[in-house]
Amino acid sequence: MRKIKNFKVNLRVKEISRVVKKLIGAVEPSVELEKTIRQCCRFYVKFLVPSAIYETFSKETLPFAYEKGAPPKWVAKSVFFVTICDNLYDEYKKNKSVFGEHTCKIVSEIAIDALDQSKNFAQRLISNEASEENCEISRVVDIPSNLYSEFSKVVPIDKIGISIESEDIIPKYSTCGLFYWIPSNKKRKK
Repeated sequence: MRKIKNFKVNLRVKEISRVVKKLIGAVEPSVELEKTIRQCCRFYVKFLVPSAIYETFSKETLPFAYEKGAPPKWVAKSVFFVTICDNLYDEYKKNKSVFGEHTCKIVSEIAIDALDQSKNFAQRLISNEASEENCEISRVVDIPSNLYSEFSKVVPIDKIGISIESEDIIPKYSTCGLFYWIPSNKKRKK
């Protein structure tokens, strides 16, 4: 089991800005909106608490059977959970319009981007471990919500503050998935 807490997330302000503009229907971006989004990102990034936990299982030692999206010659799979915790949402609730009328949309996009960045971080770690074993990893396979409880039995999600309640991952901005390990055709240089 690998647990990583409080790693740094670099928000993609341009991407957040692009999505927020689309959400509010802004045809021509205003300088004021751009400034507000940057200020909002700088302020709320302090409240992100990204955490990841994952475990890798060889094909022979799998404690569960789930092979959706499995490539033909996989040898192991890594199950991961990531979260950004609730601090961002708690801070937002204190003053929902601190950055104007679009604060809700901006904060929502910050949370989505931070969660995506956290998932990418876990992917890089798992990919590095796989490459040390002369393997590559598949694309991420999302786990259906009805299996969250099953997967949480093999990965101690409580260590990063996640729980499963009625097929939902708590806190809200959390996710899970898996990567299959596939033997690589390339040989590693020693």
